Amino acid sequence: MSTQPDSDNTLKAPLMYWPAAGGDITTDEPRQYDMRGSDRYAPDGLERVNTTIRDARAATDVGIFTSGFDLFDHPSQVKDFSEHSAIMSVYYEECRTLARALTGAECAFTYDHLIREPDRQVSGGGTDGQTRITGGAQGGGYVGSVHMDYTTHTTWEDYLAVHGEHPPSNPKRVLVLNFWRGVSEVVDDYPLAVCDARTVRAEDLFETVVFGYGADNYSWHDLGIETYNVKASSRQHWYYYPRMCASELLVFKTFDSEGVIGRACPHAAFTNPLACADAPPRRSIELRVLCYVL
Repeated sequence: MSTQPDSDNTLKAPLMYWPAAGGDITTDEPRQYDMRGSDRYAPDGLERVNTTIRDARAATDVGIFTSGFDLFDHPSQVKDFSEHSAIMSVYYEECRTLARALTGAECAFTYDHLIREPDRQVSGGGTDGQTRITGGAQGGGYVGSVHMDYTTHTTWEDYLAVHGEHPPSNPKRVLVLNFWRGVSEVVDDYPLAVCDARTVRAEDLFETVVFGYGADNYSWHDLGIETYNVKASSRQHWYYYPRMCASELLVFKTFDSEGVIGRACPHAAFTNPLACADAPPRRSIELRVLCYVL
């Protein structure tokens, strides 16, 4: 776990939310849109809401199995994150190893990573082990809309089958952790905000199934991925880790078979009003590890 700072960098910044008058999962069926056609990644009608985002380094009650997120001092042996073969051979195993340690899982799978840069992303791994570059129309760049990666309807059989794998029989618990690391010198502007999972309710959420996200070799591209759009609520508690460095790793839960709502974290990038004017553009890598506790 990372150390705490001497000062509190709590701030207010706008996040992009599902509209308050929009549907929610207590009353409405999921919708679908397909980015392989003309549909846009960002749903229309999002609302900008000025949101208090607390300094997570000053928090005392956060953790993977409480708030749904935590920060770790966890340097990688990969020194150049433009070397995608090193990411797939070294970094994937580093994240799987940490995922097993955090969850107690005997089986851990990961196949894709995304490197986000201004207005574009580099997709690596996937169905062919290659890299692709996509722009904003396919979800590249920083994602400012508040969302959750998976829903209570997400299943893993088809995802694993794309890679010739099968889920273990009768697992006690299935979890997915998102491993998020800045690979620029420092993450100052456009950091990632994460919401305390305990402060999210079903009426805050609307389910959307997205086809065609990212590059055509992304594992979920043709399968369709269930996500939650998120409404703003005064009940929600938002956090970020100021000025993350490359040795720090933000880990947050995105799926839990014991329940996604209240256990997994909404998240979004945001413009940081406290960022230095000459802050370098944020460059970050994220990958998700699917964990089976047997």
